[in-house]
Amino acid sequence: MKQIYFSVVMFFIAATSFAQQPIITSIVDGDCSGGNPKLLEIYASGTVDFTLFSLENQTNGNTTWGSAFDLSGFGTVTDGFIYVTTTGSAGALATEFPGLASATVLTDNVINLNGDDRIRIIETATSTVIDQYGVSGVDGTGQTWEYADSSAKRINGTGPDNGFVEANWVFGGAGSLNNLGVCQGGTDTFETLIGGIGTYTTVMSTVPAVTITAPSDGSTLAGGTTTTDITWNSMNLPAGATFNVSVNGTDNLDVTSPYSITVMDGVTYNVTVSMVNGTMLITTDSTSFDVAFPCDLQLGTITETCQTSTSGVDLYDVTIDFTGGSTSTYVIDTAGNGTVAGDDPSTVAAGQITITGVTEGVDFTVTVTGDAANSSCTLTRNISSPACLGNVTCANPGDLIITEIMQNPAAVGDNVGEYFEVYNTTGAAIDMLGYEIVDLTSANENFTVILSVIVPANGYAVFVANADPLANGGITPDYVYDGTSTFLGNGSDELSIQCGGTVIDEVSWDNGATFPDGTGVSMELSLSSYNSTDNDLGTNWGLAVTAYGDGDLGTPGAVNDFTLSNDTFDANTFKIYPNPVNGSTVNIVSTNGEAVDVIIYSTLGQRVLTAAGLTNELNVSNLDSGMYIVKISQGNATQTRKLVIK
Repeated sequence: MKQIYFSVVMFFIAATSFAQQPIITSIVDGDCSGGNPKLLEIYASGTVDFTLFSLENQTNGNTTWGSAFDLSGFGTVTDGFIYVTTTGSAGALATEFPGLASATVLTDNVINLNGDDRIRIIETATSTVIDQYGVSGVDGTGQTWEYADSSAKRINGTGPDNGFVEANWVFGGAGSLNNLGVCQGGTDTFETLIGGIGTYTTVMSTVPAVTITAPSDGSTLAGGTTTTDITWNSMNLPAGATFNVSVNGTDNLDVTSPYSITVMDGVTYNVTVSMVNGTMLITTDSTSFDVAFPCDLQLGTITETCQTSTSGVDLYDVTIDFTGGSTSTYVIDTAGNGTVAGDDPSTVAAGQITITGVTEGVDFTVTVTGDAANSSCTLTRNISSPACLGNVTCANPGDLIITEIMQNPAAVGDNVGEYFEVYNTTGAAIDMLGYEIVDLTSANENFTVILSVIVPANGYAVFVANADPLANGGITPDYVYDGTSTFLGNGSDELSIQCGGTVIDEVSWDNGATFPDGTGVSMELSLSSYNSTDNDLGTNWGLAVTAYGDGDLGTPGAVNDFTLSNDTFDANTFKIYPNPVNGSTVNIVSTNGEAVDVIIYSTLGQRVLTAAGLTNELNVSNLDSGMYIVKISQGNATQTRKLVIK
């Protein structure tokens, strides 16, 4: 009797322990912009303490699990659903899954998966697998369980599984959500298309059922496909029951899954799988799919060629090689750029499309579309403008240096408000036409200066991510680059000025390790370190203190207001008086009585007055009214002061 009682108690404990588990019940990979929304549904079977569990993923063909996400944020949940999504899914989730408005949803990129990846729940302390979707170590591409632009839902009454059990799932089939959803102009949300959320129940149905798993309803097979398999799952199949498959009204009796059928391009197929017992119909499931026409046209080499090469804005031509033409009527769309000419792929089997007269500096996308009645072609190619340059004159290394970098504006977005400043250390103007601005780690962020940019002698030029001072924070640029493709990293990054393969100057900053790292504040090179060697050192850079435009701090295109502090001047101070200056002279003296060297700059960075060996009075009668920067040097010590002349 005691033994029986003990067995019953242990069975009850085991059953209770099993019931108090999280179960993966649905996974979704949406088809809105960016492949969103991405969603994982988990059911708390019984009372589940989620502080005990974590999620892990396994991507592509990798065999290791990682990107652990602690589920503690869900707390304790009893017989309810919780959801995990990605940071980029918020907008699409709101429109495509309105039923989640009051649900418990946490965000983490552990679910930033691509339809061929795996996900699992583990017990955090022991790494014991509680439940899993996808076969470990297997890239899901082409597998039955692939959910790219699709979904999968757990069969009621199954799970959790400490590995992946394919028979416990119903698959939407890869691509079943392609071009669907409210985000793509449809009337049904993804929530409706996948059959709802929160539908799982722990009670397994006893009703006979058949579910077609492929091809998915509404899917399109690639052109040129000649056969495809109809596959299905069944539950609670009565003894003696069989399956019939109807294809466009033609019945095929007593068949098994998978059942192969012959298909043709451009044809729609309506398929019904029936579970029967003799002549008695038990249940059915249906799917409809079509086979696309082929895309015979192939685009080849693309060449961009300048019509002329001058210091101004030129025109360029584009040629695109093609084969497989004369197979449909093709429309070529250049988004209004240039004139389409050359060979017509609608009538010529192989040749060259030309697009003439495109404005230099304009990148665009060309789209070639076939006739939907006989072609599935929608081919896009990105066209990049060449740099149509006149004679490029390269300065010597160090003639131009980087003196200011705004890598993280606060008043406006990074893609419009970032800028960097270049200073000419020589006594002659330098034209930067044809120079390259290079990111040493991201070649796709490089750009060529395609317009004349004159950097005056001992003066500045400022390069800005956006041309409009109303949008970029209040900067008037000397040159505008594309802030959506060239970025100044908020952490560690680098800039290199190059010409003809020669490095003129470069700066690499280090996320605050030695370089300053402000938000809404530019980092400026000390006025005492204006050379291509000293600007390599983060200790020679500091944060700006002068506000410009919309309120960020910096001096774009003007003299920096950062100067290194110096122990010599801390002990031996100097005086500059009167300041403001109302007459023709100003007194500049040091308390140690020794002479100083003085350079006065305009606020545009131009050297306007120099005096060596000064011990007292300096004549400033030739200077106009306004503010100036005074650089004072004594031995190896240097400081700057602002001077106002009335």
